[in-house]
Amino acid sequence: MSAPQSNPSLYGRSCSICAHDELGEIDAALVVHTPIAQLVRRFNVSRDALYRHVKFHLRPAIQQTITSTPDTRPLALVERLADIANDARAARVSAYAAGEAALGARLGDAETRALDSLADRFKITHDDVAADRAKVAQLARALDTALERSPELGAIMADALEAEGLMQLAADFRADLPTNSRNEIES
Repeated sequence: MSAPQSNPSLYGRSCSICAHDELGEIDAALVVHTPIAQLVRRFNVSRDALYRHVKFHLRPAIQQTITSTPDTRPLALVERLADIANDARAARVSAYAAGEAALGARLGDAETRALDSLADRFKITHDDVAADRAKVAQLARALDTALERSPELGAIMADALEAEGLMQLAADFRADLPTNSRNEIES
């Protein structure tokens, strides 16, 4: 999704929000669910104009994001947070590309808040991620050592990866097996 964009000519109605000097900031605030009452005060616009803007002029994808009632199932909430983070990231990139640094910074903040919410939901800390990466590196080193000692384990590992549905990874794994081991295992 690109940066929020209004369509002032949709349905032929003139929109005071679309004509507002701070349109990009208003749209960005709507995307991150800033309360309408707060926007009314902050930008000195009417509540009705904001609602009309959301209904008729804001891009349909963004409008759906703002007006949809979120599903409260845990997986749906996680997916929603991920969607918000992805949308904010895309909008941030577009805003910076258009030279709108202030809008890009606010969208970056929205992206960070969504990602922080996901991390909080799963009790993920930066230390946890670093520890997991260290464990994966240790596991990879141990696997390399085991494969050096017993190359036939490579074929077993490739079979296990295929059983998990990881066909490309299994093929890559098989391709890394020494040629003589591959021939011995296939015979």
